[in-house]
Amino acid sequence: MKQQDFYNVAIYCRLSKDDESHGESSSISTQKSMLTKYVTDNNWRIVDYYIDDGISGTTFERSGFKRMLDDIEEGKINMVITKDLSRLGRDYLKTGYYTEVFFPESDVRYIALNDGIDTLNSDNDIAPFKNILNEMYVKDISKKIKSAYKVRIARGEYHGAFAPFGYAKDPDNKGKLIIDKESSETVKLIFSLAKQGLGAARIRNVLIEKKLPTPSAYLNKLNPQKYYTKMYQNAPETYSFLYA
Repeated sequence: MKQQDFYNVAIYCRLSKDDESHGESSSISTQKSMLTKYVTDNNWRIVDYYIDDGISGTTFERSGFKRMLDDIEEGKINMVITKDLSRLGRDYLKTGYYTEVFFPESDVRYIALNDGIDTLNSDNDIAPFKNILNEMYVKDISKKIKSAYKVRIARGEYHGAFAPFGYAKDPDNKGKLIIDKESSETVKLIFSLAKQGLGAARIRNVLIEKKLPTPSAYLNKLNPQKYYTKMYQNAPETYSFLYA
């Protein structure tokens, strides 16, 4: 690849849930700050920032990444820069495709700053090995998570994000479920109605008549402004009891 006179740069940043455990050094803001300084120090032009926050590198179905590819195909970009190779992706074959095929064929120079990889140079032999290590890292994390879940399940511990409707997480032991007094009354009523021979539609009507919240509405009540608020904010006033 020949060096071009001027570079229109795409700064690509990605952060997954696993990466968040590494703290501020992997944050989106840190990536943007580091890469922006590098680009401006070289007097290149930043076309745009392409961000995928909270998305695994094992998939390339990312909105920020796909938008960047569209801009490359439209000729807006002739350089892509990331903090390191793993930010581009953690799938060995697909990451290799972009660095060794797609970018060169599109006359796009790629730089993984912390890894010292620059497709303008010919000494990037380490890149395929880094791709393999990045993919192995993901598989290792996945095994550790599955192993931790199996241990917790064997102990009889609950590991869901939220307790099932009718239950609550024990404040002193998050792996233990306790009966939630408020929602459990609704669960008891549902079973009682079913025992009497009522079908799902009739049970639903009874719950509406008694103005009892749905499970998702009850979750929203416990976690306001976080989960279902957008879904319920424009609900008809007549049915507001379902969502409050």
